[in-house]
Amino acid sequence: MSDIRLLRPEELPLCQRLESDRDWSTDEAKWRLMFEAGEVYAVDAADGDGLAGCVVVTRYGDSLAGVGMMLVAGRYGRQGLGTRLMEHALEVAGDRVVELTATRFGRPVYERLGFRTTGSLTITMGPMQGTAWPSGAREATPDDHAALLALDAEVTGADRGKALSALLATAERTVVTDGGFAVAWNAGPHRVIGPVVAPSEEAARELILAAAHGADRDVRIDLLDAYPGLRPWLTGLGPAEGPAALPTMVYGAHRHPGDRGRYVAPILISMG
Repeated sequence: MSDIRLLRPEELPLCQRLESDRDWSTDEAKWRLMFEAGEVYAVDAADGDGLAGCVVVTRYGDSLAGVGMMLVAGRYGRQGLGTRLMEHALEVAGDRVVELTATRFGRPVYERLGFRTTGSLTITMGPMQGTAWPSGAREATPDDHAALLALDAEVTGADRGKALSALLATAERTVVTDGGFAVAWNAGPHRVIGPVVAPSEEAARELILAAAHGADRDVRIDLLDAYPGLRPWLTGLGPAEGPAALPTMVYGAHRHPGDRGRYVAPILISMG
């Protein structure tokens, strides 16, 4: 098997081909953000046909790293490649706490490597049109960005300035309330809302309504455990939950850093 190598952004189509092999489909905009904010590592297929596997590592300052998109082509399954890629990801992460969202296929690999389950993430997706603009939220301006980065660092326990700044630069809409914010961005067929940080469930609802306001496409929000009441409330507005909640996991610590009680939706779903 080939060595693990760092992919270049122009090799993004190789990742999409690998996804199709596993019946995954990630919006190209999300892949571009992962290439810009993180590092995409891969192993070339021994038969010369694309990639045998890949993994994405996004380092947030010196304290946290997200790992996701761990994919292995079906014909190379059960040969230890997934474990090899994850061990490389942990080596790249160094002393940082590592977090991810696991699929049922990846979870046994992560548990063997020492990851522990800390919570869950629920994918919600669907039409959410006709929502009124709430009185408690407003559109952000560039003058708000420094405060947003500081709030994000407080809640996640890490400096995610590079990734968040890249997202803010291309966002469809960024909305703020006292002690919270939400970013809505164009991911092709979806308006993705995330990250979302909110000091209360009421504030989270206002931020989500403002971020979704006027959407001409399905809305996708990946909800964490901060405010469990958001899940039935959101599905009551139209978006449907995915088939099952996915476990969130952490390595190198007993829990995620920061004040995750206010962390409503992630910047990227680091799924694998």
